[in-house]
Amino acid sequence: MPLHNIAIVYRKELTEALRDRRTLISSLLVPLLLFPILTAGFSAAAVYMIDRAKNESPKVALVGGEDSPHVLDQLRSIKNIRIVPAASDWKKLIIDKQIRAAVEIPPAFEAEISQQKPDVVKIYMYSNEIRSETAAKRLEKALKEYNETIVSERLAANHLSTALLSPFDVKQENVAPEEKVWGELLGGLIGYMVVLLCLTGGM
Repeated sequence: MPLHNIAIVYRKELTEALRDRRTLISSLLVPLLLFPILTAGFSAAAVYMIDRAKNESPKVALVGGEDSPHVLDQLRSIKNIRIVPAASDWKKLIIDKQIRAAVEIPPAFEAEISQQKPDVVKIYMYSNEIRSETAAKRLEKALKEYNETIVSERLAANHLSTALLSPFDVKQENVAPEEKVWGELLGGLIGYMVVLLCLTGGM
């Protein structure tokens, strides 16, 4: 087919497309306005929910631990957490989001670890629920600090330094220029935008 005829057909199709209001809306207005608004809206909503979860004082149940007062004191000293008595259906309360997490301390916990017998403290939470995961992280941090305290006391009793546990540190450092880092980020987003534009055009 001669190029002149191709140009005529192309011009005709382009003219009809530009006259079609729905085509203009789906091809121009939606990508240029709706996608940035949705992206900014979802990002703002996610940041708001995360900040709200961080500032909340979630309810946490303590299961067991009556014979282990030191670990209970460590857990009760956590800031931004409200300790509540454990009900018989505490797992259901987590699922119903009436409490955010629970810590189960095994019987004779402190007696076992004083004899250097390893034991397990379980943290129960609601996976992929922001407030529950935030509460679980705070509990885990407090228990790790208590664990490190016990280790430090054992090393001190044997006249050993805590540096034995950390012979070296690992640190990550970026070597790429800032503009390349942003280019890598935007380059990844452009691919998704192109797919969305193709789907919009198909619709």
